[in-house]
Amino acid sequence: MVAVSKSRPPVYFIRHGETDWNVQGLIQGWTDTPLNGRGHLQARAVAEALADTAVNSTDFSFVVSPLLRARQTMGYIADALSLAPDQVAVEPAVQELCFGVWEGKHFLDMRDSPVYPAHPDDRYHWRPDGGESYEDGQVRIDQWLDTLDRPTVVVAHGAIGRCVVAGLARLPKRDLVDMVMRQGCYCRLADGQADWFDATVDAS
Repeated sequence: MVAVSKSRPPVYFIRHGETDWNVQGLIQGWTDTPLNGRGHLQARAVAEALADTAVNSTDFSFVVSPLLRARQTMGYIADALSLAPDQVAVEPAVQELCFGVWEGKHFLDMRDSPVYPAHPDDRYHWRPDGGESYEDGQVRIDQWLDTLDRPTVVVAHGAIGRCVVAGLARLPKRDLVDMVMRQGCYCRLADGQADWFDATVDAS
């Protein structure tokens, strides 16, 4: 468990379900990829898990990245909680980091490239050609977090999700860039803790 700031309302963070590019190890960024079969099952499982918690359509705000894989995931949550369409806000601030020229290429190719920093602290500041750094993402997420005035469910992505968790937990840069962002789970950030809950189903 990770200590988080108590000055902001609770946030439930969900990374979108699996895509074929996730399976292939390809960098997605702003590329608009859909969920695969397992991703749909993961999204449904998270939605059902949230429906069994204190999350409700009356007291919470619901925010989603503009990208399709996140919107598909939020669709299951909206159905499970009987949300009206206007209760879900599409928020550009939580869109995935842009990876520029590396989008569509394999993660291992990027990590093996001489332009990719070897040290985690340097990776926080590294901005790929045509893309964004974690530092850039942290700036827009911190600005967005400052606008929250009620508990919020947000469906977004792995890299920008690290910025969401770090923005609430005040994590060191090294911890941010190395954080594992699982699918088929949700993270409750509240009451001084960051708690991950696994809703994974067998999608084989």
